[in-house]
Amino acid sequence: MKTHLDHGPALRRKLIEGVNVLANYVATTLGPKGQNVLIHKSGNTPFVTKDGVTVAQNISFEDPHMNAGAQIVKQVSAMTNSEAGDGTTTSTVLARELLVQANKHIESGISPIEIKRGLENCMQDVMMFISDNSKPISSKEDVMNIATISANNDRSIGELVSTAVDKVGKNGSITIEEARSQETSLELVEGFRFDGGYVATAFVTDERRNVCRFDGPIFLITDEKIDQVNQILPALEIAARESRPLVIVAEEVAGQALAALIMNTVRGSMKVAAVKPPCYGEERRAILSDLAISTGAKFFQRSMGDKITEVALTDFGKAATIEIGKNLTTVVDGDGNFEKIEETIDKLKNEIREIDDLHVAQRLQDRITRLSSGVAIIRVGASSEVEMIEKKHRIEDALEAVRSAQSEGVVPGGGVMFLKASQILSPNFENEEQASALNIFKRALEAPFRTMATNSGMSPDVTMWMIKDKELETGIDFYSGSSKNLIQSGIIDPAKVTRCALKNAVSVAGTLLLTNHSIVDS
Repeated sequence: MKTHLDHGPALRRKLIEGVNVLANYVATTLGPKGQNVLIHKSGNTPFVTKDGVTVAQNISFEDPHMNAGAQIVKQVSAMTNSEAGDGTTTSTVLARELLVQANKHIESGISPIEIKRGLENCMQDVMMFISDNSKPISSKEDVMNIATISANNDRSIGELVSTAVDKVGKNGSITIEEARSQETSLELVEGFRFDGGYVATAFVTDERRNVCRFDGPIFLITDEKIDQVNQILPALEIAARESRPLVIVAEEVAGQALAALIMNTVRGSMKVAAVKPPCYGEERRAILSDLAISTGAKFFQRSMGDKITEVALTDFGKAATIEIGKNLTTVVDGDGNFEKIEETIDKLKNEIREIDDLHVAQRLQDRITRLSSGVAIIRVGASSEVEMIEKKHRIEDALEAVRSAQSEGVVPGGGVMFLKASQILSPNFENEEQASALNIFKRALEAPFRTMATNSGMSPDVTMWMIKDKELETGIDFYSGSSKNLIQSGIIDPAKVTRCALKNAVSVAGTLLLTNHSIVDS
């Protein structure tokens, strides 16, 4: 394979060209009147989607430099999706405009380093503007509006997600499964959620959401440090014999043992994952003990002389499903004994009554919440696999957007937040070259609004003029074409999504603007 070298302005133009073409396709999906994109990969069934990240993931170019530019932007949009659950299209639109406008200044002789610094100064001002103007969500209707917008304005999904959130509460757990019928339904079951994630990304089964999901897993739970293959061989043999996914939750999984688990995963010889529990010391052992009770597993403890090399089938815990994220794990419908769970909860309640330390009491209350909380399961039904995938993606986006809104509040939607920020932007710059970033940034901040207007068949300039001197919450309802109070109308965006989209767009723009040489395989 030949290596292709390139450098200078010609390279930067090729990188930006790849970003531009990618953004053209992704941008068509933005807003309530965004368009669908047909995707047909060789050997697969064609499908239609309005999900920006799905569109981006399916675009590649023969030209290696165009492809490199597109791939870098795709990584950043995926990062936005991972951090905030939405905003990938907005992030791509912002990044494209920053690159196109900045490159004009660079080719006129302005230093790309100074432009990058100027863009970062502008970004800090806008991030503060977003934070200062965010409002907490306070009602089920707010949740429904956020979910509806993120699900490409599908109100039925918005209502479903808001009902699920209402049932399990702000910190409750919601999982998404494929139904065996065409009906989409919601069910509340027992579950156990804790702040721990997979030990290695090799265990991820759903790359879009960066999670590992197993149906019908068995659990090996211990406070041992596992670093030798012989420690886990008996468990692996039992899991293989039972044809069940194996989840190992231990004090630590490392060395040869971790390498063996990853090798089994990569080869596809069996389904297995290692999970790191949260906290340390006694608090960690308490969580492991509670997980064992919830799943019906034996808790292998060093202090009791237990050895996982002597594990038997009856020592494994069981559950209907498990979803393991980077920092959060949800076990659904564990096989724990109900009476034993209730007995543990009663014991913890008695301990709370007898102690004065508020910190310890809160930890005990957290354990009670984990043991007694339910999990809402959204079962997605559809008439075809294509419809199932598309609908499932929209529900996932809606759910993640709601979680983002719960963590950092909401701001006016419809691109207005960036548009208003462009009108008040006045950061301090160290020199004139940095100051050239101001017009670049202002133009980029207008891009999401202009894109939504174009997708709605409206003139961007006319719509901007309609709300130019209005208060912050007044914007355009691109579905009806009229100006209105966006907060009152439920046209809102999670502040976290808005913030992450901007932060990641500036990051990728800065990276590509400073790229001057390339080494790629032809």
